[in-house]
Amino acid sequence: MIIDISDSNFKRIFKDEDFYLPIRWTGNNFVEYLDRLLNKYRTKIEKETVHFASDYKEIKELELISRICNLLLKSIDNYLSGFPSKAYETFSDLMHYLMEQPLRTYYKSTHGSLVGYTDKLNLFRASCVKNNIRYDRKRLFHTPYNLRSKVATCRYSIAGFPSLYLGTNLELCCEEIKYNPHSEFGIASRFQIERNILYNDTEIKVIELAVKPQDFLPQENRSNERIGRKFDELDLNSKEIKSAYLLWYPVIAACSFIRINKQDPFAVEYIVPQLLMQWVREEMEDIQEEAYDQLIGVRYFSCASERASDLGFNYVFPASGKQHSEQFPFCPILMGAFRMTKPYFINEFEYINTCEFLMIKDNDLKHINDD
Repeated sequence: MIIDISDSNFKRIFKDEDFYLPIRWTGNNFVEYLDRLLNKYRTKIEKETVHFASDYKEIKELELISRICNLLLKSIDNYLSGFPSKAYETFSDLMHYLMEQPLRTYYKSTHGSLVGYTDKLNLFRASCVKNNIRYDRKRLFHTPYNLRSKVATCRYSIAGFPSLYLGTNLELCCEEIKYNPHSEFGIASRFQIERNILYNDTEIKVIELAVKPQDFLPQENRSNERIGRKFDELDLNSKEIKSAYLLWYPVIAACSFIRINKQDPFAVEYIVPQLLMQWVREEMEDIQEEAYDQLIGVRYFSCASERASDLGFNYVFPASGKQHSEQFPFCPILMGAFRMTKPYFINEFEYINTCEFLMIKDNDLKHINDD
């Protein structure tokens, strides 16, 4: 299901800064704001594809974009009308269409030997702490199940249900938690995915949502590009990727609104990413594998601020809901899927990059139950 749009037409659509991500919005009526954006998006696509829109196949694909936009808006409207189950049913229908042409799914597991293998994907997690004491690895893992009451609503997880949030560099992690080195203690660890499926009995996948429209544009059209955002495993010049992005953009955009007020208990900006994570959780349960558990994560760019969105990539992995034991009230699938360094105190270093560099050099990576 490929929309055969030329490179110049594709770039002409996304040169419009109204489509740039993340979105800093007015805070007035989320559904109406998104509806206006998507109407403009559909109009732009129709204008840039008018030369082949008489073709039956292409007309059906343009209709699919409209169907995705309408399902997305209907899902949000259902949620705000007090029908979260209807919202999810509608969103699940939307994902059925999108997963027929995924933007990209990264398979992080291998069945082979990893002797001598060095994982190039360094992931980090940071947290502000009140006391200058020694912390073990568990302090930087996901919030334990017995402390569910501490889990606030987050972009990709609902209140009371923990997820493991990671970033590709420490500066990004500090930006996410608004860490202030002058008034707070901060700790951080480096995480590494346990890729050997023969060791952790888990097949790990990551769905790509970290692509902005700006990423497809020539260098002169980009601003604040940072070294942390490199698509080494994704060919942004690919016809298939551009075609898929036209379908996925509405959902990626709906997940990428900068939150207006973090003090409010409800965030309308989180409706779609939370529905997406619910869909991911259901996929983890529904995929029947005889030998292996399933762990599905999402890669996305930060929406903490426009600056943070350029610093690198975020990853989120939901907990399974199962508990390893009373001693370890953590998700056993996540426990087996990651090794991590002992926590480092960020405030002991003059520069955040120095702390990150030492963590990368630290090969004392363990699972939290190995401490």
